[in-house]
Amino acid sequence: MNQTRPSRIAALRHATYRYLKTRPTAGSLILAAGAYFVLRPVVDSTFQFLAYLGTGGAQIYILGGGMLAAALVAFFAPTQRHFPALMAMAFSIASLPLANLGGWLIGMVLGIAGSGMIFAWTPYSETQLAKIEEKGQRRLDRKQAKSAKDPVAA
Repeated sequence: MNQTRPSRIAALRHATYRYLKTRPTAGSLILAAGAYFVLRPVVDSTFQFLAYLGTGGAQIYILGGGMLAAALVAFFAPTQRHFPALMAMAFSIASLPLANLGGWLIGMVLGIAGSGMIFAWTPYSETQLAKIEEKGQRRLDRKQAKSAKDPVAA
């Protein structure tokens, strides 16, 4: 059975892969994980703890929320990634003294690493994306040739 057109699942997987390759995905996920660790002590707490923190607890929301917002902006608007990455770096560093030791240092380290990855990320050019698609097409052709040779394996 020789398929010239990929299945819908394969086409969806290819479109998702291409979309993720045109975004700073890894940096955004790492930065969002850092924001989670900074926000976690406040979000998982009771109202009594929030009342104890008072207005000082607002800075935790500002730092963690700013890191999360920077991750979302960098992912959904990759052309505008530099300023959010710099702000996320500043928020990550500021979280050390202001937000529970930077989310027990884990949130700060993840925030610094994620914002650095976002700042350094460069998009693929059209020629690079074409090479990736050609490589995938060659892999599909080899798979189809192999299944045509050995019908038992298919």
